[in-house]
Amino acid sequence: MPKNRKWEIIGLSADKSLKISARLTLQQRLQSVTLSIKFFFEEETPENLHEIRIALRRLRYNMEIFISCFDKNKFIAFYQIIEHLQDMTGTKRDLDILAENIRNIDNGKIDSKTNSFLKKIEVKNNRFKDSLTLELMKFTHSKELKDFSKMLL
Repeated sequence: MPKNRKWEIIGLSADKSLKISARLTLQQRLQSVTLSIKFFFEEETPENLHEIRIALRRLRYNMEIFISCFDKNKFIAFYQIIEHLQDMTGTKRDLDILAENIRNIDNGKIDSKTNSFLKKIEVKNNRFKDSLTLELMKFTHSKELKDFSKMLL
């Protein structure tokens, strides 16, 4: 049996109505987001954070396509949360990559100024990580997530 590609939606076909297709797509994208967050909480690695970011991006962009199929007020409220989380994960990822790239300059030979700069990045990154973790926890228990999930049934 052939493996589904990461962007494919299980059960989607040309004979499905737009609303059914929207529900199938968004259910699977939302499931991917919640699963990615679960894995991140189990092991807070840059790779798991990146997976959340990818899952949020896929959900958000699919939401943009299907907005006309749902109640706009509830939909937009949830969309704004997804957009905010995507921005936060992007900022955290940028800080991770910045520190990694600086460490890789000159084959890891770091002078005192560079080391001082890296420490500042690390402090900011840790504070931001705490904020992001709190936002992800709030999201997983939010009324908006429950309401959006119900809307997809």
